[in-house]
Parts: sequence; structure tokens; C-alpha cells
Amino acid sequence: MESEMERRILDRNQTMLTQFRFLLFFGALLVGNWPTWLYADQLGQMPKTPGASFMLIAGKQMPDPRFRKTVLVVTTHGKSGPIGVIVNRSEDIKLEQLFPDSSAAKELSLFYGGPAYPKQISYLVRGGAAVKGALTISSDIYLAYDIPTLGELLNGKSPKKDLRVMHGLASWAPGQLEYEIKLGSWYVMPFDETVIFDHPPAGIWQELYNRANSIEL
Repeated sequence: MESEMERRILDRNQTMLTQFRFLLFFGALLVGNWPTWLYADQLGQMPKTPGASFMLIAGKQMPDPRFRKTVLVVTTHGKSGPIGVIVNRSEDIKLEQLFPDSSAAKELSLFYGGPAYPKQISYLVRGGAAVKGALTISSDIYLAYDIPTLGELLNGKSPKKDLRVMHGLASWAPGQLEYEIKLGSWYVMPFDETVIFDHPPAGIWQELYNRANSIEL
């Protein structure tokens, strides 16, 4: 039976291995045609927008191709400005590339969360207890960044109902988001977890865009 010290060493080595895989994976990703310019890189600068957490739906006049037909979950906490992640851009990359020992990772795709900090992994969790360092999106949903906890969620060691994993995020300089909204680049809507988790990602932009414009098909 392994000792407590051996278990800690094993856990530390596993964490280091996972971090190494992330470095290799994103290093290869960035060698390609990945956008290196950060769309918005100044965290914590903008005053709170209506509501602590909300959704942004890209308008048809969105000038930035990286955000066209996107849906973002955005949250504000304390003095920090809005931080958001795109939730409807699934990539052709399975999480098993990062967590090869997890059977659940084989069924989950990595999502593109935004052009800022493309090496940053974040994830939305629905159900279960709040994870380490998480930001509250709603009473049942959290946005988190802790990699060891993500591994536990994938391996079933921590409870969850739904999980969405992204790399990259979006943030806004002072006054930038308000200006973009005035230009018609974004629609602001209340957070709706059923749309995010219960509907196919490829169709939620059109659904929410129609809803924002009161279009019934």
C-alpha cells in the first residue's frame, strides 16, 4: 500500500505531465495560422455591465471574423472587468489528446474560447460543488481554470452534470464592450444555461440571434 508521501509525489508528477502535454499541444497549435493578436487583453478595466453574468450574441455587423456568429458567456466579479468565453465553436480536437487516460475525454471536443490568451484552458461546469478558484456564472454553473480539478471532473472523481472545455478567452478594455454594443456588434441577453448545454452548439447562434430580434420561424 503506497504511503502518503508516495501518493503526493505521484499526484505532483501527474500534474506536471499534464502541464507538459498542454505546452506541447499549444506549441504545435501556435505554429500554424493561429491568430496571435489579442482582441482584448486588459482584464479588469471596464465597469460592470448589466448583471453579473450574461450572454453576448454577435450581430450580423460584427467586423471581427473571429467573433462572427459567436455566442459568449460573460461574467463580471468584483473590480475586474468582463471576461467571456465563446461557447459555440467546437474544434476538431478531442480532449483525449490532453487527458489520454480519461475515457470521458474521448467523447468531448475542445472549444475555441476566444483569441486572448490562447494557451489558457477554462471550462464551464454545470452541477456539483464549486471547483477551486471558480467564478460563479449562475447558481448551478461555474467558470474555472484549475487543471488538476478538470482532470478529476473528467475521471469522475468530482461530480458534474455537464462540462465544456475551451482554450482562449475574451476580455475588453475600458469602454470597449459598451462601444461595440452601441455599434451593433453585440446583443446582450440574460444567461440561459439550457441553450448553452442542452442545444447543439452549431445551432445556438441562430437561435439566440432570432430571439434577440424577436424572430419566430
